[in-house]
Amino acid sequence: MTLDQMDFVPSKDFLDLAHKLKLQNSAGGRKISVSLLDADDTETSIAISAARNNAGVLTNIQGPLAGELTANDKPSTAYIPGIAGAAEEETILAVPIMHRKAASGEGGSVLRQIILAHAVGPDGTGQQYRQLEELSKWVSMILPGTTFWVKFDRLRDRNIDVKFLTNEMKVHGQSHTVAWKSIDMAGTGFLQVVQIFAYLLYFRPKLLLVDEPDAHLHPGRQQLLIQALEKASLEYPETQIVISTHSPHLVRALSDHALIHWLEDGAAKADGDVVRERMGWSILDKELLIFTEDGNTDKLQHLLNQWPTIAQKCAIWPTFGKDSLPNGQKAKALMAKMQIKILIHRDRDFMSDGDVQAWKDLKGYPAQSIPVWLTAGSDIESSFCNAAHVAGVMDVPEHVAQEIVDTAIASYDQGEWMQLFSNAYSDAVNKLPTNGDRNPIARWAAMGAYNASTIKGKKLLGLIANACITVLPNHGLAQRMGRRSGLTKPTQGQPICIDLRSDVLAALA
Repeated sequence: MTLDQMDFVPSKDFLDLAHKLKLQNSAGGRKISVSLLDADDTETSIAISAARNNAGVLTNIQGPLAGELTANDKPSTAYIPGIAGAAEEETILAVPIMHRKAASGEGGSVLRQIILAHAVGPDGTGQQYRQLEELSKWVSMILPGTTFWVKFDRLRDRNIDVKFLTNEMKVHGQSHTVAWKSIDMAGTGFLQVVQIFAYLLYFRPKLLLVDEPDAHLHPGRQQLLIQALEKASLEYPETQIVISTHSPHLVRALSDHALIHWLEDGAAKADGDVVRERMGWSILDKELLIFTEDGNTDKLQHLLNQWPTIAQKCAIWPTFGKDSLPNGQKAKALMAKMQIKILIHRDRDFMSDGDVQAWKDLKGYPAQSIPVWLTAGSDIESSFCNAAHVAGVMDVPEHVAQEIVDTAIASYDQGEWMQLFSNAYSDAVNKLPTNGDRNPIARWAAMGAYNASTIKGKKLLGLIANACITVLPNHGLAQRMGRRSGLTKPTQGQPICIDLRSDVLAALA
């Protein structure tokens, strides 16, 4: 079959349509291969290769569906690549030209013709508008109360006229002709819904291929669209609908009857409930799920962003408190269900290494081989509270940065200091077995009492920001004050929490 004979051709360079290759003509050369299963699970295979001298394509169909695929007056497949807008005018085209435009991404230039062909046929409507009841019914399932009309008088009209009216457009007490609009005035999401059902009603294809129908639709409309398409698959059982999407809203709306496949790099990676779950968590393309006790994940994300290739593989899930972190058994079950690696993050909160191990054992992480990352200091913010980091962010000499840190520590009320330490440590170990060293007074003494390591990083970071106001003007550096907003982000050349990188890589491995 030559290029001119093809009804559906997405590109003139059709020999390049195979995934990562060009079609070849030799017996063992590259082909596009597709297998279809009928109701009896009998396979029909389709092999598409290049014709001799690349003059077209050769198609070899073997199996019980071969006759159906080659004998239809209409194409077996309708492809909906999306529509950016309807043309201002459309006149009648020959059917093969209309089909090719419909299949090659020019749907906006033939949408009126497909609507007319479905509703009226070759004779046109005459001088009166004809209401499109079937199209209106299906579109109204997503956009309630929408009505369409078409007019094309073959003796008088040069262009096809399609009007639409929605509930929001109606004027009380007035005829619909007062408020209706031409189809080219509709928005992109609206047109995409119209295109899907116009193609379904006109082509009645064996396969209806819909490319990312969610692209211009509100999540609520996406759910309604899926429900309507599932109803259509029951009303038109000869048509199987295949949708590509990136939308978790659309996937979650699918019923249990839908088959879901996750494709990556041209191959099927997973299917079924695994895809539903991961889409629902927005982690379909992630390899590691990091549960964090923090409600605000920005700072942890800033740390991961130091290593972009690693950050792309990770998703962060806040649990809003250490007691809400999943235990080992739940984490293990989640790993199996979602086929993803898991890492747990919690703040150290002044715990000793013995406290940390006791907490891990209590949560069951070692028993289930669940990796855990604890901050070296009291919390993530403590990682940003050193002079080297402050110097890099504020662009000041390190001795000035050290003065800022020292001023911040000196400004802290010692009564509040000790009280907050006691509260944080007591809360961290309150569910652990008691021992002589597991009390705030003993732990305070073991950590050296008043020093930077016994201050919560969240508190110290705020004190450092305030100390900049005091210290910088004394060194003629007041103009650097605005840089304080960057104190919670690592600077280039000054990596922070290298142990996090090691733990993430180990979890991924």
